[in-house]
Amino acid sequence: MLIANFKYGPHNLAMNDHETSDQVVVVIVNWERPEDTIQCIHSVLESKYPNFKILVVDNGSRDDSIEKISQACDQITLIALPDNIGFTGGYNAGIEKALENGAPFIFLLNNDTVIDENTLSLLANTKWDISVPKITFYEPPNIIWAAGARWRSIPPTIKMNGYKKPDGPAYDQAYQLDYATGCALMIKIEVLDRISGFDPLYVNYMEDYDFSFRAREAGFSIGYVPEARVKHKVSQSLGESSPQRWKFLGRNTVLFYRNHDRFPIYIIWLVLGWISIREFMQGNSRYLSAFWSGAREGFDICKGEA
Repeated sequence: MLIANFKYGPHNLAMNDHETSDQVVVVIVNWERPEDTIQCIHSVLESKYPNFKILVVDNGSRDDSIEKISQACDQITLIALPDNIGFTGGYNAGIEKALENGAPFIFLLNNDTVIDENTLSLLANTKWDISVPKITFYEPPNIIWAAGARWRSIPPTIKMNGYKKPDGPAYDQAYQLDYATGCALMIKIEVLDRISGFDPLYVNYMEDYDFSFRAREAGFSIGYVPEARVKHKVSQSLGESSPQRWKFLGRNTVLFYRNHDRFPIYIIWLVLGWISIREFMQGNSRYLSAFWSGAREGFDICKGEA
């Protein structure tokens, strides 16, 4: 693993005890999308929060990502991983490096996002142990992508609040959450000290819901901060229609519900059946083969973990 620091200055990751008292380390993972990552970094650099560092993890890119990012952004620390180890592996590498320096807050941020100048300040000054902003689509920015997430009893699934709904007063109230998306996640260091980072079994997708579940089981709170804003370009790496994405969704749905016998066995069959019927009715039956292939893999993993 190569760690390179560019222009040690106001956002150098190395820090002393005084600097860490209220510091936020922003962790961004890049995989062969340097333009998105650079735009994301620049939005963070415009933050009004006075004490932050930026840590970029390049997840084994085979293009010129490292060169482009280092040339365009000289106030970051860059970790270059030799291989792509997935969303969970990339963020865990960033979390591990950030924890070495003792900052009280770690902000996990997708590289296909742009944040508002007040977002860091708002998320770092809440009563919650884990805080999430209001996330809208990048285009159009007045449509909600996620205002947190909640548990829905029928069917027994996690649902993103406000998904594809117009932004408005209904999404302007702060409240405690059941679950949070990893797209933009402010985490107090005490949470990571207790439950560690993302479960590497997930690789991509639903690792944030597993993280939320474990955090709440450990007694930590999750909250929605609507004044904090992030715009999200959505699934730039694998794409919404990618068979690989659908395989991961099938695989990780099983992992979330069945790993460590978290829910009764009948629950996962209800969920898998409901998703299959929903996607068939929405004209997405072409994705179901990949989805069920992933589900079978998930069951095999859970059987091996038992």
